Amino acid sequence: MNTSFLPRAALPRAICAAITLLPLVTVAQDTAPQEEGSAQLDRITVTGSNISGVDLAEALPITVIDREDIEGSGADTVSEILAESPLTSGGTGTFSESTSGTLTLDTPVGASGISLRGLGTASTLVLVNGRRIAASSFANGSENFVDVNAIPLSAIERIEILPSGASAIYGADAVAGVINFILRDDFDGLELSSFIRTSDADSDETSANINLLWGHSTERSNTMVVFDYYERNALYDRDRSITANEPRPSQQGIYPSFNDLFALPIDLVESSCSDQQRYDGREGFPLSRFGEFCEINRNAFTATIGETERVGVTGTHTLELGRGLTWFTEAYYQDNYSVGNSSPAPWSGEAIAFDHPGMPASLRTRLIEEGADPGFDIFGWGRFPDARTVEVDTQAWRLVSGLSGAVGQWQWEAAFNYSKSESTQRAIAGIYNVEKFRAGLLGELCPDGSTDCSADADGLFYDPFNGQRGNSAQVLDLVRESVPRRGESELWGLDARISGALWDVGGGAVMSAFGLEYRHEDIRDNPDPLARADASNGFEVPVYGFGLTQAQADRDAVALYGELYVPLTESFSTQLALRYDDYDDFGSDVNPKVGFRWQPVDNLVLRGSYSQSFRAPSLAQTGAGLTLSSGALPCSEASEFFDNFCDGFAEDDFYLSEITGNPDLDAETADSYGLGFVWNLTADTTLEVDYWRYEHENLVDIDAEELFRRALSDPSLVVEEGMLGLGQIGIETRDGTIGSPVEEVHLALINVGFQETDGVDLSLTHYLDAGDNGSFRFLFDATYVASFDRQESAGGIIEELAGAFRYPEWLATAGARWYRGSWTTDLAYHFTDSYQDDLEVAGVLPTDRVDSWGVVDLRLSYDFANRSYVTLAVDNLLDEDAPRAQGSSANVDLFNHNTLGRTFKLAYTYPLR
Repeated sequence: MNTSFLPRAALPRAICAAITLLPLVTVAQDTAPQEEGSAQLDRITVTGSNISGVDLAEALPITVIDREDIEGSGADTVSEILAESPLTSGGTGTFSESTSGTLTLDTPVGASGISLRGLGTASTLVLVNGRRIAASSFANGSENFVDVNAIPLSAIERIEILPSGASAIYGADAVAGVINFILRDDFDGLELSSFIRTSDADSDETSANINLLWGHSTERSNTMVVFDYYERNALYDRDRSITANEPRPSQQGIYPSFNDLFALPIDLVESSCSDQQRYDGREGFPLSRFGEFCEINRNAFTATIGETERVGVTGTHTLELGRGLTWFTEAYYQDNYSVGNSSPAPWSGEAIAFDHPGMPASLRTRLIEEGADPGFDIFGWGRFPDARTVEVDTQAWRLVSGLSGAVGQWQWEAAFNYSKSESTQRAIAGIYNVEKFRAGLLGELCPDGSTDCSADADGLFYDPFNGQRGNSAQVLDLVRESVPRRGESELWGLDARISGALWDVGGGAVMSAFGLEYRHEDIRDNPDPLARADASNGFEVPVYGFGLTQAQADRDAVALYGELYVPLTESFSTQLALRYDDYDDFGSDVNPKVGFRWQPVDNLVLRGSYSQSFRAPSLAQTGAGLTLSSGALPCSEASEFFDNFCDGFAEDDFYLSEITGNPDLDAETADSYGLGFVWNLTADTTLEVDYWRYEHENLVDIDAEELFRRALSDPSLVVEEGMLGLGQIGIETRDGTIGSPVEEVHLALINVGFQETDGVDLSLTHYLDAGDNGSFRFLFDATYVASFDRQESAGGIIEELAGAFRYPEWLATAGARWYRGSWTTDLAYHFTDSYQDDLEVAGVLPTDRVDSWGVVDLRLSYDFANRSYVTLAVDNLLDEDAPRAQGSSANVDLFNHNTLGRTFKLAYTYPLR
């Protein structure tokens, strides 16, 4: 373990936060006795309904991951435990730290987001104890999401997953469903737990955790505090053989290519570049589209999973005030520190003094022999020698405080909810100032950092030659930038609801719930001006390869809702819900839901539902400024662009892009359907089967390829480089014609396209009592995606994603748990189906597939007499390598697989009292 990786200032802050929670205990102890006969109220905890006191078992297709499941999984974090569920796997919706980095298309460093059904994190509503929390302060592209890394796993009692549209119950964002994290609140005592995890590989990606759980109960109160600390070392692509070498190395390397853009017919590269990296026309080392180059293996620089450190404290408190009145409070503070990096930043077409003192004599001679004029500058295309690396520090706060009580047979609850996410990002390597670098190439960089010195006097040179190893510390300090960024996301709101019986029908009392909510959301993302493109810098980012988007938006939302549970007969009941939401920035929406539960015989329950849902445009979409990104036009011989924009070259044409936000976006809408059954085959065996379907329309997106298709019939969309202004849609090529290299694409976020998906969930559970040999629980959970069709723009092609790249049709988990005396053993098998490799990558054939992958996890736990227990968990017991994916630069699809290999986790829990 990296012993220098120690808690920072976050640790004392968390300890102070814990201390502030402790006085709640004295409040609980000093309260007067509860009056005799006061009601014990049912808190609303069932995900998918606001009605309290009603048994909705088997009426909703809810998956519950309880505390025993969490401990049995061996998972270290919330994202890891959810990655094991077929409901949250598949596609590119759910993301973890293995997809993070510093590039625009990377997910935010240190963050993880969860998606149901592959419909996206923005379409999955994440709740804590049934209430919303603030979105991450840094968006994922243009989508806001809840960072589940801000929720410590040790503080969770259970996770409830409702994989069906639920906007009629919870409002916006519940298009695909709801994930509700229920916090622990009933512990009494003092308990210390810790673990350490490592792999049997040579690299050191060790992780460790320590948490302290304290709880105290009286006749009328319960107080609980969880302190949690977690750290993990980084895993790099170079640490695993399958990811060590990128399949398509970049032709822009640390040894640049040079051209005078006048007389030279092709680019030239230094002979000091390694023979195995230098492509100069030799046999086996052909020229590129532009000539010679020295390739770079970017995987040698990139982290698969970044270094991280997390510390936090969570507290809950309930107090019976008497006369049926209860005061409840929930609070947490979490500080997450992460480091992420990406490949070195490229620089293109930069002028270099022909008399640069670092130019090798052999290169100078070749340039002159090929016709370059020594009286003029030459131009270079290369990369900086170090990875783009950032550190991100995020603090998350949450406070909920409210009252619950009863009026006759009606139960009510009202609360104030506040949460905030605040992030600071700073570049610590690999980010270079454009103006200073350009001045350095010409010898015009001044010792004070200005750029108006003379190469013949006191000007300093940046040396791009000989692998850029000859630069002094002085020059590097001048051209490198830290580019700070600060983001803030805040949510506060008030809610009140009441639940009770209305009248009797054939099957019993009609139960109801009514409520209202108000909330205010505010997002601020403020990158340093060095990372922004705006009018002050001609819409060019002042640093290389590190453009960030400034976003600023806020909104107020008000909602009214009602819900009925109607038991028409003893065997047939319905759930009816209607919700009205009004947003001050785009308008209002009304969403209904209807569901039924029918039990024709004792051991069989039929259930179904229909609901309408919506997703309000995220604040990062309505309030975004200019986003600078990049893309690649697929140019394989089978590509529709091969004979036009690709000009017959079977190499992807990479380009820069400008994407603008849109304050006039409409909400996305969805219809979802569900039909299934619960069949108790025996007293110990239960089978659940549910068919589901989503029709998700009016998507907020961009579609660059559709713009290229439109340009083939409307050439006015293609202009010469530099001719498009801010917000103008079109394609810039080098000389303004189709077939000339694509330089930049201008796009805007709009409401276009749709996605439709349907499939089946299966769950089988069986309990077996083996007498003296213990007892068993067997389970099987699987999801089959029958179809997943997406059209990103009106008139565009409809992509059939089920079984395509990153969208496996089958995801399944099979497990067995054995109890015998003090021993508990969990054995689980996680299966990911094979799927088509990425057909947009040159050389990939329709027959090429990413193989299926099956991983076995084992957990063995022994419970000592004093309530302490020790656990050994082995993930990927058989050390199965992740399957190769040609469509990923890492050779592995890190959305669906991982490269950790076999890991060992040793955990110990000890009751201190």
